Amino acid sequence: MATIEAYSRPSLIYRFREITDDTIDREIEAIVDRYVFCPTYKEMNDPMEGNHRESALLKDSPTYGQSIKAVTDALAGFGIASFSESKSHDPMWAHYAGDFKGICIAYGLKALLANLPKKCEFVKMTYNERAPILLKNYATAANRAKLILSCKSIKWAGEREWRLIRPDRGKASYRKSECVTAVYLGSQISAAHKKAVVDAMTKVDIKVYQMDISSYDIEFKRVPRGRLIIRKKQPSTTAK
Repeated sequence: MATIEAYSRPSLIYRFREITDDTIDREIEAIVDRYVFCPTYKEMNDPMEGNHRESALLKDSPTYGQSIKAVTDALAGFGIASFSESKSHDPMWAHYAGDFKGICIAYGLKALLANLPKKCEFVKMTYNERAPILLKNYATAANRAKLILSCKSIKWAGEREWRLIRPDRGKASYRKSECVTAVYLGSQISAAHKKAVVDAMTKVDIKVYQMDISSYDIEFKRVPRGRLIIRKKQPSTTAK
C-alpha cells in the first residue's frame, strides 16, 4: 500500500497580528510569556470555516445524527492558531495585520515542535474547490473535525497556511523564548506602537525589523536594539 510522506517543511512560519491601543499589551505579552493563543474556529474570519459535506452512505447510516453531533461538538472544542509560510504577502498584512499597522512574528517550526506540549499538532492546510467530505468509516469524531479544520477554499491558497490545533481554546505555551526568531513591523505601524514593541523585544533579546516598501517590493531592515527609527513624513506631491 502506498503512503503519504512529507519530506519538506518550512524552517520558519509567520503569524500576523493586528496592533491597536486595545491589543498591543496582549500581543506583546504573548511573545514575552511564550505562548500562542488559540481561539475556536467560530472566532476565525472565514465564514466558510467549519463547512463540510457528507457522503450518501453516511447520511443513510442509522447513527448519522449521533455522528454529526459528535463532529460538531469536537469542532467547537478545538483551539486553532494560523501561521503562514510567507512574511511578505501583501494581502496577509492588509487582512491580518490591520492594513500594515500591525506586526508579523517569525517562529522556528522545529523549535515550536520541540517545545510545545504533545497535545498540540501542526497541520499544513489543503485548498480545494469543494468542502471536505465526511465518509461512512471508522474515523473518530475528533479526526473528522481535524479533517474539516485542515481544509479551506482554493480562494485562500495564497496564504500558504499552517495551522496549530490544540484540544481546547486557550494558550499553547512553549518552553523556550528562542522559538521566536524575529518580529517584523508593518510599514504603517504608529510611532508609539513601534516603541512599545522595540522596547519589549530588546528586553527579551528578539530581533525587530522594519518594513520598507519600494515600488511593489517589500523589504525589511533591522531596527537597532533599544532604538526607535521614526521615518520622516514625505512632502505631499498632490497638485493644487
